[in-house]
Amino acid sequence: MEFRPERFINSPTHVAEPDPRTWTFGFGRRVCPGRYVADNALFIMIAQSLAVFDVSKVEENGRTIEPVVAFEPGVLSHPMPYRASIKPRSKEHEALITNAEEEYPWLESSAAALNMAI
Repeated sequence: MEFRPERFINSPTHVAEPDPRTWTFGFGRRVCPGRYVADNALFIMIAQSLAVFDVSKVEENGRTIEPVVAFEPGVLSHPMPYRASIKPRSKEHEALITNAEEEYPWLESSAAALNMAI
């Protein structure tokens, strides 16, 4: 539960741990055919978000609130909920985000129609 990217790099004194992407999408004949699309889409979404938003710790009454590093138990470990400050980097970025929302508005979910089909 510690950020150590060097563990994925081979060195004379260390054998790299296996890349989790090699088993995330399955093996052999049954490997997910969309694994590269999913991996690239996730990278692009994260890069676009970091390009237009400043993500920082929350400040209250002039004090920075340190997030507690804790994870939920289970087969897939997820971080426990925490607070963060997410703001557009500038007025231009805010306009870009607003224009994207106007061009591609949120649509109503199809969940009701899908439930009726079952």
